[in-house]
Amino acid sequence: MSRRQGRTADQGGTRPAPVVLPPEDDDVAVGDQVARAAKPAPAPKRKRPAFGSYLDADLQREFKARCAIEGIEMQDALDDAIRAWLDQNRP
Repeated sequence: MSRRQGRTADQGGTRPAPVVLPPEDDDVAVGDQVARAAKPAPAPKRKRPAFGSYLDADLQREFKARCAIEGIEMQDALDDAIRAWLDQNRP
């Protein structure tokens, strides 16, 4: 028994000729290139030594929440706070 030929999306018609872009469109991004081109390059991370500390749980939660609302990293806010404290408490 022979197999019946399956149907295709174009119903057996001919394929259209590929579209050739003119040379001035060489910088056009397509497919995966669009997603890669849309993402901004991440800012380089500063090298910082590790710093550990203990905080009251409520203070830590509030600090973390405010940093998230402001859109800043906790380490940057902590850096600013320590610098401000050092400026205010100069010998």
